[in-house]
Amino acid sequence: MIYFNYIFKKQKLNYLPVKLWVETSARCNLKCRLCVNKDMPSDMKGDMDFDLYKKIIDEVKDYIFDINLFHRGEPLIHPRIIEMIKYARKNGIRTCLHTNGTLLVPDISRKLIASGLNLISFSFDGYTKETYEKNRTGAIYENTLNNIIDFLKIKKELKSGIPITRLQVMEFDEAISQKQFDVQKKEFIKNFANLPPDEFITRTPHNWGGLLDIAGIANTGKKNTGFITCTFPWYALTIFYDGKVYLCPQDFYGELPIGDINNDYLKAIFNNKKIRDIRKNFRNKKTDNLNLCSNCDRCRRETFMGIPREYLGIFLKDSIRKD
Repeated sequence: MIYFNYIFKKQKLNYLPVKLWVETSARCNLKCRLCVNKDMPSDMKGDMDFDLYKKIIDEVKDYIFDINLFHRGEPLIHPRIIEMIKYARKNGIRTCLHTNGTLLVPDISRKLIASGLNLISFSFDGYTKETYEKNRTGAIYENTLNNIIDFLKIKKELKSGIPITRLQVMEFDEAISQKQFDVQKKEFIKNFANLPPDEFITRTPHNWGGLLDIAGIANTGKKNTGFITCTFPWYALTIFYDGKVYLCPQDFYGELPIGDINNDYLKAIFNNKKIRDIRKNFRNKKTDNLNLCSNCDRCRRETFMGIPREYLGIFLKDSIRKD
């Protein structure tokens, strides 16, 4: 259902979103050079109120499959993140975290594993100390690596099947060739010889809807010859910590607001005039007035079956689950 609505660029959809990005915190303890968070003013940073979070879960529990409990900040900063995971699980919703791993002390690791968290993704941008600390300003290579290894050890000790563990590395360093990256990767993986994560993936940088200038210094993936239609308006929504709702998780500064969960229901926001007009603009290939979308490098990446390859598996899986 989702796939065909996306392919034919339907404006009004006869289904509800299946995935949410819920920003538990917009604060971060690092100043990574490939992230726009370091440039955000302090008045744009905060933590989601727990009652507001419960309001969201109570509304969406009948139609949302997955919630990513992160967006612009580090989710482990939120003092009630464990409770948030448990509340979603209690209501039958899968939860995912994407963390820089710097705050992952053993006590937090045990609580995360016991909470019922379904997936945790560790963002570790560099195979060596030099590259990692160049990209992850404020983090210490050995400390973060040990945090992740300790988490994997604890999960093994507890004989827990969840959360699924994903180690994600952004291969980015102007001084390193791809051949060097390949050699470094083989050496780096040895750190997990007896505790392999469930998934190990490499990524290339993206420009956060044009907010981050990476042109000329990074390979952002194979590019399509023309502008392609983003998948997000057809299956997902992003909610900032204050309850405002946006089109997609690339909208770092909130350029395209489409609603506010404090004043409206997500099911209404998902088909309101603002988002229908955006879908119409994509259908008519008129996105010049959507600066975020027209400048986003993810809208120019290689596709398969009309879907950006980067999201192919996830998008098709969500489409099947919805049907």
